[in-house]
Amino acid sequence: MLPADDLEARTVRWPTVLGVISMVYGILALIGNGCGAGSPFATPFFLQMSGMDAEKITMSPALVWVQVGSGVIGMVIAVVLLAGSISLLRRSNRSLRILKTWVALAIITTIIGIGLGFVFLDANVQYQLDIQDATQAMIKDRGGNVSQFPAKTAEEIKSQSRIMLAAFGLLPMIYPVILGFLITSKSRSEQATNWQE
Repeated sequence: MLPADDLEARTVRWPTVLGVISMVYGILALIGNGCGAGSPFATPFFLQMSGMDAEKITMSPALVWVQVGSGVIGMVIAVVLLAGSISLLRRSNRSLRILKTWVALAIITTIIGIGLGFVFLDANVQYQLDIQDATQAMIKDRGGNVSQFPAKTAEEIKSQSRIMLAAFGLLPMIYPVILGFLITSKSRSEQATNWQE
């Protein structure tokens, strides 16, 4: 016995549109967070390949754990979004609950991430200073002109980092807020309650 064909559910297009967009966003988030989690271990290797003395570039252990932990948590949250996207494409009535959970998690972790960015600002500045010093040393060793790459002071790097955190820290919240607004619509919620489990 085949299940009854829910023609009305199939003719509603918003689940397909939101499901596909959310799936693409989830895949990109999974890849991005995976790269973020692995970057503290991969960066020294790539710096050494470029000719820098990677031994002089040290990331604070606390900063390493924060970056790795943020990446792993981000990957888990991305899986939640993918699960919700697939459920939405299948017209499952639990899809909106999963996506609402993702929206809440994404907003909360973004705010926490901005806070951690400010907490570990000094450690991040020191890491950037180490990379800057290693870059200048590499240029000198190769007979290059260091004056073409003027060094930034710690205060300049810190000021730029604050601006970057303030300007771009909230960007990851844009899609969760938009999706949250769309899936809490009364008409969409009513439609979802009539879908199959």
